[in-house]
Order: sequence, then C-alpha cells, then structure tokens
Amino acid sequence: MNDSRPNRSLVEFSRLLADDDNFDRSERIEVLKRLIPDQDRRWLTRFFLMLTLSVTIAVMGLAANSVAVVIGAMLIAPLMTPIMSFSAAVGLGLGRRAVQAAFVVAIGSLWSLMFSIVLSRLLPSLDLGSEILGRTSPDIRDLVVAIAAGAAGAYAIAHEDVSATLPGVAVAVALVPPLAATGILVGAGEGVLAEGSALLYATNLFAIAFSALATLLITGVIPTARFFFRDSRMAAVVVGIFIATVAIAIPLTSRSLNAAESSRQQSEILTEIESWLAGRDLDVTTLDVLGTMVTVELTGLDEPPEAYALATRLVPVLGADAEVTVRWDARAQGSASAGTPPAADPTEVATAVLNEWIAGIANDGIILELLEVTVTDGQVDVVVSGPAAPPSSPELANDVAEAVGATVTLDIRWIQSFDPTLANEPPADRVERLVNAWVGRRSSVRVLSTTVNGSSTGGWSVLVDLASAGQPVGLDALRTVLINALPGNVSVSVRTTPLDVIDHADTPVAVPSMG
Repeated sequence: MNDSRPNRSLVEFSRLLADDDNFDRSERIEVLKRLIPDQDRRWLTRFFLMLTLSVTIAVMGLAANSVAVVIGAMLIAPLMTPIMSFSAAVGLGLGRRAVQAAFVVAIGSLWSLMFSIVLSRLLPSLDLGSEILGRTSPDIRDLVVAIAAGAAGAYAIAHEDVSATLPGVAVAVALVPPLAATGILVGAGEGVLAEGSALLYATNLFAIAFSALATLLITGVIPTARFFFRDSRMAAVVVGIFIATVAIAIPLTSRSLNAAESSRQQSEILTEIESWLAGRDLDVTTLDVLGTMVTVELTGLDEPPEAYALATRLVPVLGADAEVTVRWDARAQGSASAGTPPAADPTEVATAVLNEWIAGIANDGIILELLEVTVTDGQVDVVVSGPAAPPSSPELANDVAEAVGATVTLDIRWIQSFDPTLANEPPADRVERLVNAWVGRRSSVRVLSTTVNGSSTGGWSVLVDLASAGQPVGLDALRTVLINALPGNVSVSVRTTPLDVIDHADTPVAVPSMG
C-alpha cells in the first residue's frame, strides 16, 4: 500500500521537480520518496530496530562461523538507505537532509559497534573463524565490489523496475558484518585485526557514497553537476568523498600487489622445495614465509635432505640472507612383549632409551641433542635438534615400547636450521627467537617478554616472562637451550602468569639453530 502522507522534502525542495528528458514530475517524486524519506520518529524507530536485529544476527553468525546466518544479517541491514539518502542530498545541494542522513549513518555505525562488543562478551566461548578473519584483510577487490554495489543500489532505487535486485546488492556490499566483526575483535583484544575489519567497513561506506553520487548524476536523478557546487559546503563534501575513496584505494591497492607478490613467492618456494625433496616419501604439511625466513614442516618415512641445500636453492628467491628451518615428523609404532612389566616412570625410561640411541648414532657422526620427551597414553613425543636428520631406526619404537612396557606410537620431531647470519646475532635477539621457537604453535603459552643482561666474560642473566594455561611442558628443555645458546656462564629464570586461552590463527615462527 502506498504511503499517502506528504513528504516534507518534496514540498521544501519543489524546485527539483521540473520535467526533463530523464524523469517527468511524478516519476521524480517517486524516486525522491525512495531516496530521501522523511526521517521522523517512526522511521528512526524502524531503522534502529532492524539495525539492532541485523547486528545480533551478524554477531551470532560470525561467532558460529555460519555463512548462511551472516547472509541473513546482510539482507535485513538497513544502513544502505541513509547512505543513499546522503549521496542524493549532497548531489542535490540539500544541506539539511545531507546532515540528517550523515548523522543517522554515524550513530547507526557507532551503535552497531558498541552493541556487537557487548554481544561478543556475553558469549560463553568465541573462536575467530574464517567468517571473522576473512573480513580483516580487505584489498582492492573489496573496493571494486563496493563501488559496483553502490552504483547498482542507486540505479535500482532510481528505476523501480529493477528494484528487486536490492537484496543482491545488500549481500554484495555487506555493511553490518564488518562492523560486527570489528566489535567482536575489539572485545577479544585483537586490535590489529579490528583495524582491518574497520577498514573494510570504511571502504564500503565511502565507495557506496561515491559511486551512488556518480550513478544518480548519470541516470539524471541529479539533473546536473551544477547542483554539487550551489553550496560551497556541499562542494567540499563531494570533493571530500572523492579524496577519501582515493585515499582508501591506495593502501588497498598496495595490499593487493603485496598479496600477489607473496603468492608468487610462495609458489616459487614450493617449487624449490619439491625439487629439494627429489621424490622422497615426504609431504609438506606447513610452509610459513616471514621475510627471508622460511619454515617447512614435513611428515613421512624418508629423512629430508640437508637444510642448507634448500637455503642455497632459495637464495635467488629470497636473497643472500635466506634462512631455512626444517621440521620433520617421523612416526613409528612399537609393540611390547606380553611379559614386559609397565615402567614406574615411562618418561624417564623412554628418555634413557632415547639417550642410548643418540649416543649410538653419535659414533656414526650424527650428532643430535634431545630437547624434550613427553609420554601420554601410549604416545611418545620426542623433539631433537642437530645439523643432520636422525637416521631411520625401525627398531627404536619397539625398544621404547619394551622399556615402557606398553604399545606406543613414537613421534620424533627433528628441528634443523640454517642461518648464515646467526653467528653475529645479538644475545637478546637470539634468546627471544629461541623462546618463541620453544613455544612454537602452542596456544596455551604466550611470550610476554625476554630480558638479557650481562656479557660473555661476566656471565649472562636471562629472564623469561610467560603467560600460560597451567604449568607449561618442557621448561627444563627451554632452560637447557638458553644456557647453551650464550657463551660463558648463563643463569635462566622463567616466570609464568595465568593465561585464559582463546584460539587464534597461527603465527609463523622461525626456529634458529639450537647450538
């Protein structure tokens, strides 16, 4: 049913209703009714009700990592209407209407952000899934989509016969989900990621305003560009929208170029890794590239080639400072005989067997350092470090199983590093990197700070502050690594602070030589 109430803007600005080649009077009235509705109390109540419901759905969908629910939030989000009203009012020189629309957009955006922070903190648990993280790294493609969606939205409003496409426009441009993601990330203390999602919202906001303004001019809703400049303040706003859009386009373009370069570089590195492996029975499970530092995680039956051979291959790709860390998981199953009694301390017994094995292969010139042994419910996890990979030892798993007195799965992780600049690394940097390497991919431990005082002649004092959910495993191994990392006498102190764990995306860490 059509609303027969008079539209105040049509009375106040009747000079805009003259017939022209694009619209007759009645058509222009209908277009302006849709573009510049009266923002009375009833309209504002409906607007903020729908916005609140949209934010609620968006937060729940992002928290549940549900694409369908997030799309539902997009479909009912009402923010597109005041943005279109703002563009039309600016283009027609309607200063008061432009201010009203801008105020609604600003208050609506602020309310959406605050409400999403509150909702996120009421959730019992929250994982940063792909639906949230996917909105933290906008690039030039997001700007192009927003420009096209803004133009489509303005054209659909100006031409009622294509207005059925507006739901598709709402899904394409996604105004509320980036705001909801920003609120969630702020509530989770992820400031850097929140900046990315806020940039995506700003991208959509300014791109829609700019492209809508241009589309309304091209379609004749704004009769002529002279309306832009009838009021110097409106002219300044038009110029400001253009400058803001261009300013946003610059970092987004840079991000896109960097992402393309990173993708190309990763492809080249992966090609070199495949050549380096030379058909061995090994699979690349993780490849992390951070500057000139490359971390490769492998799993399989064959031992990997020397890390320095891969580093040499990567010099043309990464430069002379190429640094490579190789991690290899060799897994074997061991069985114990029926008459073998269970060991009183399986970790101690397994460690003794492994030390004996390391001593034996040392006679063959393979030097390894046993960093950590953990035995849990038949799973024996071993971390060793050395310049060469541990040899294939099919009987080692059975030896450990016999000593422990139970069937076990033996998982040996070998860490090898090649870093041509490591010899000149400052002690503080070396300690920091070793501690980060020891933490690795564990989400239950975080490095708060590392402090190194002293000298090689007077001795070193190392203080490590950690945040941990419970007592972290392997503190003795950490102390041993740090004592061996610096020349002279070294004293190591480790302090822990309780940590509430929230799973986040993994951060690549380069592991230096343990020697």
